[in-house]
Amino acid sequence: MKPLVKKIAFVTLIYLLLVNNVLIAQNPSQIDVLTTEQGLIFRDVTSITQDHNDAMWFGTDLGLVRYDGYHFKVYNSDKSNPFYIEKEFITGELVFDETTNELWYMANENLFKIQLTTDEVIAFGKTDNLKGNVLRLLKDLENNIWVITDDFLTARHGQAKQYLQKLVNGTFDVKYAIPRNKHPYSRLISDKNGDLLWSTPLESLKFDTKGNLLKTFNFSTFQWHGNELQFTVSFYDSQNTHYYFPQKERGVFSLNETDLSSKRVFDIVHQFYYGIEDYQKHLWFASNKELIRMSPDGKFTDYTAQLQARFEYTKINDLFIDVNKLLWVATDNGLFKIRIGEELFTPLFKSNSEGWGHTMRGIFEDANGTIFAKCESKNKLIYKTITGKIDTLTIQLDPLSLEGLQYTANFYVLDGKKQNVFTLGENLLKINLKNGATKSYEEFRPNVTFKEHNPLIKLKDGRLLFGQSLSRLVLFDPDTETSEPVFKDFNNETDIADFTYFKESVSDSMFWIGTRNDGLLKVHLSGRIETQYTTNSQPNISRNFVLVIEEEPNGSLWVGTYGGGLNFISEDGQTAKVYTKYQGLPDENIVGILTDAQNNLWISTYNGLSHFDKKSEIFQNFYTEDGLSHFEFNYTSFFKDSQDNFYFGGMNGLNQFKPTEVLKYSEPPTLRLLGIAGYNSKDRKGFSTDYSQTEFTSLEVSPYDQYFEINWTMPSYFQNQKHTYSTKLEGFEDRWFYRGNVASLRYNQLPAGNYVLKIKGKDSRGNESAAMLSIPIHVGQIFYKKLWFIMLVMLVMVGFMYAIFRYRFQQALAMERLRTKISSDLHDDVGSLLSGLAMQTELMEMNASEADKFKLQKIASISRNAISQMRDLVWSIDSRRETVKDLIERMHELAEELLLPKNISFQIDSSSVRHPNRKLSAQTKQNLFMIYKEAITNILRHSDATRLAASIINQPNGCDIVIKDNGSLKKSYKSTGFGLANMALRAEKLKGKIHFKKESGFTVHLHLPFHL
Repeated sequence: MKPLVKKIAFVTLIYLLLVNNVLIAQNPSQIDVLTTEQGLIFRDVTSITQDHNDAMWFGTDLGLVRYDGYHFKVYNSDKSNPFYIEKEFITGELVFDETTNELWYMANENLFKIQLTTDEVIAFGKTDNLKGNVLRLLKDLENNIWVITDDFLTARHGQAKQYLQKLVNGTFDVKYAIPRNKHPYSRLISDKNGDLLWSTPLESLKFDTKGNLLKTFNFSTFQWHGNELQFTVSFYDSQNTHYYFPQKERGVFSLNETDLSSKRVFDIVHQFYYGIEDYQKHLWFASNKELIRMSPDGKFTDYTAQLQARFEYTKINDLFIDVNKLLWVATDNGLFKIRIGEELFTPLFKSNSEGWGHTMRGIFEDANGTIFAKCESKNKLIYKTITGKIDTLTIQLDPLSLEGLQYTANFYVLDGKKQNVFTLGENLLKINLKNGATKSYEEFRPNVTFKEHNPLIKLKDGRLLFGQSLSRLVLFDPDTETSEPVFKDFNNETDIADFTYFKESVSDSMFWIGTRNDGLLKVHLSGRIETQYTTNSQPNISRNFVLVIEEEPNGSLWVGTYGGGLNFISEDGQTAKVYTKYQGLPDENIVGILTDAQNNLWISTYNGLSHFDKKSEIFQNFYTEDGLSHFEFNYTSFFKDSQDNFYFGGMNGLNQFKPTEVLKYSEPPTLRLLGIAGYNSKDRKGFSTDYSQTEFTSLEVSPYDQYFEINWTMPSYFQNQKHTYSTKLEGFEDRWFYRGNVASLRYNQLPAGNYVLKIKGKDSRGNESAAMLSIPIHVGQIFYKKLWFIMLVMLVMVGFMYAIFRYRFQQALAMERLRTKISSDLHDDVGSLLSGLAMQTELMEMNASEADKFKLQKIASISRNAISQMRDLVWSIDSRRETVKDLIERMHELAEELLLPKNISFQIDSSSVRHPNRKLSAQTKQNLFMIYKEAITNILRHSDATRLAASIINQPNGCDIVIKDNGSLKKSYKSTGFGLANMALRAEKLKGKIHFKKESGFTVHLHLPFHL
């Protein structure tokens, strides 16, 4: 029997080990990758460094690569490349000198450096006293540059050497030399005191910073292609402990440099070549394919399988830790990025299979602190005791009833003593947590659905609430095992069904119901609907499919929906707000909400876990790369235990954590400006400025720039494709715009002015950048809108107008002179002739016969009329008689001249004239006078009037001239109508209106549109 017992025991042990391995498999490491699929130009990366702007530099067989998180800047030997370098096959270390902003590199075993500000490349060779090919490159703690050189190609046969050289005053001094071995293996490192260790094929040599030999270390020898070598790679940690990797013994050893004693750190068959220490004092050792981490307490973790799971590789070439504490692993097939830190989440009940494993639902804790969870995929209740024991609880049900439990039993509530748990299968079930004995309450079978959702809660008074519609809502007392419906008298026409979640309200006797199709209900235990929120209510929620509800002590609500994100409803129920991926949620399917001690929310979704700070409204997101067992979480699978541990279940086990422990590892990222590009329409060419290595003050935009594009980055390289950004152009935009993962922004033809572009970012976890990136922008005004140009144009216009005015003034002056001359000439010459003619005619009349007297009288009369008309003409064109006062005086003269001889009295009233000295144009003066003269002439010819009254009256809208007599038409009067027509024509020229009245005499009423 003994062999049989042993065999059974062995099989049992193997089974338990397998079960435990399945359930508590280690959480996957936080590993990201950068390969040719993400834009890397060549997969075989030989070396890594980082510059002072946090940009990463990679050495490859095809050149140097600068990576800022979005763009790859390639330096190679292609002469058409603006970033041309003479040699491109990077053969060793990359060294950045922050004091000079220069990058040292080895290409084709030659030494170069690049001035990063100007991209100028400087080559070093014989003129700099380099002895041959460069094998190794190092910058010590005092920023001195050291190299290992080899003159095999130039030395005589058998006389080749290897040299240790130091850059001093621009040339490389030889500090030490050794004969060259057939196998020229070499490695150069420094310890934490600044001393150098040169690993050679036959021994390891230690030097001080002046190049003086301090010690020689002889390690175990090994055979290599028929030769005996001692080449051994070493590494120093922050405590200056000397670790070495012997070729013969393999593994990792530590060396006491004082007594030269050594100790094996761990025994492994692999040969290691690289070592590095992170900020948590973990030591990382790399062989060709293996990556091992040693914790400060001596525990080892093998990351090899996790690396191989991301992509295949055959050789690790370098290890590097950047300023954000990210470990970079260079391989011959790309780069790994490993987030260094303790695991934020502890996996529980996780299978070791990738993808979907143990899908979890309801979680609860019994009186002993044991955590239970429903494993839906296995249809089992799995538990973990406070001692760490993991096992399953066998539920004592027949196979058919047990099968019905698999997809319907999502909610679990404990009885008062926490010794039994209630759930809903085909009906209400009570399960004993000690032995799995199950009691079924068949009377509640109608209250259960097989549509997956069977919400169940325990109220403050101890009663259970469950049911799949309002008409089937039941209150069950576990102590008395009695029940009653919530709605006792219910109208089935208004029934609402397909409930998804229950939450007892802070309001007395109230509870909330989440539904699949009808939104959110608030119900009173007496059977009354108090409130309902839907997509059509006021306020409304984003989706009617509610999955989870969390109520705050003040009565405000957080509502998680299927596809509609997170909804917030204010305590008064009057306002609602929706949070989606646009605001930072990792996904819009919300399946779980828990509130932590700081009154912030932890939210599980279909694509990650999120922490939501209510005050700042910032989402901080976590994914499988952060240590979650799976990115997809499950409905009803969230819980907070008595020790303030949070549990969220998903598609592969539970994730256990304490919120304070998770959040303390979050560090804010930094934003950096990369460059600005654009196109100038005047020059007809594009422009681009790289600000990653030069100082930026402000952006000056020409009015001829058709557009400009600003590029930035957030050099936090872990999961950088999940970084998000928001921008706001102050002076042009009044709100923030979400840009997603796009780290560039283009503006087309901004109006002239001063602006400030504000940029803020969040990393993959949702951590906001430490500070906003502010970019002052000045858009220049086009020349024809500038003040000087406008003033010049105005000055030219004023000058042009002045020239026109002066020209017209000179013309008017000349015209006045001409008018004066004409009037003088007419008066003096023509007037004299006409007066002489009249006098001669009168003299001739004395001696003439009766027949000739009539003719002579006619000639004399015509002459006098001609003299009178000429006098009127001379007066009208005489520029010396052009005021209103002159017009009135001439009107008096004409009345005296024509009316008084005919015994007709007259009166001219000009008392309302406002501007007697106002000048009148010649045409205006002539038209006014001729209308007046025509009116008087008509009186003399066609009226028997004895009195004439003329008045000039200024009105608000112009001026009225009224000429009125007291006469009547002569019996012999025959009118031709020409006189009145002429007056109307002249009034039209004055833009006035003239009216004639024949009542109580004859009246001429002239209205002018201007004042006199």
